Amino acid sequence: MKAAPVEGTRLKILESAISLFLARGFNNVKTRDLTDHMGISRSHIYHYFADWHTLRHEAIALFMRRDIENFSNEAIGKSPIEALQFYIEQHLPDKIDDEWQLYNSVWIAAAHEETYSSLATHIMNEWAELIESFIRAGVIQGMFHDIDTARVARLIGGAVNGYADILTVSPTQELRIQAREDLNFLIHNLLNKE
Repeated sequence: MKAAPVEGTRLKILESAISLFLARGFNNVKTRDLTDHMGISRSHIYHYFADWHTLRHEAIALFMRRDIENFSNEAIGKSPIEALQFYIEQHLPDKIDDEWQLYNSVWIAAAHEETYSSLATHIMNEWAELIESFIRAGVIQGMFHDIDTARVARLIGGAVNGYADILTVSPTQELRIQAREDLNFLIHNLLNKE
């Protein structure tokens, strides 16, 4: 019976940390900011987390997994091609918002810290598996020709991430339209049975 409140408190701490990371930036939030925000003591936080690094890592992992979960839930009921196009739309920024800033900060941290590198790799693999599931469904349904689904998923994911990086630097509507058209061209030529 005591485990539920502990998980509830841990979750509240993680959600508060995510909220602050989004509002202030990943590298601009310290333990004191979180304790002030929540109205609790440092010792209360460290009752649930070994240290600040562990808390930050768990909060970012939760944030990224929720992103995948939310996307997956919204993709339910879409045809394989609609799901792939939805993936493209969701991953091409039309503006650099707080979520994009947070992802960018974590990717920079991943270049320097093994724990974030491992997390980023794991999350990218989860996205690739999700893309692959859409492609596999299209093959099974006869929409796409039989193909190496894992390789094509990696190609599509890499292309989408590349365009997302370009749009992160210069989020113009023209570039977003071009990226969408290029990515749809890629998907059409990789998957269609023509």
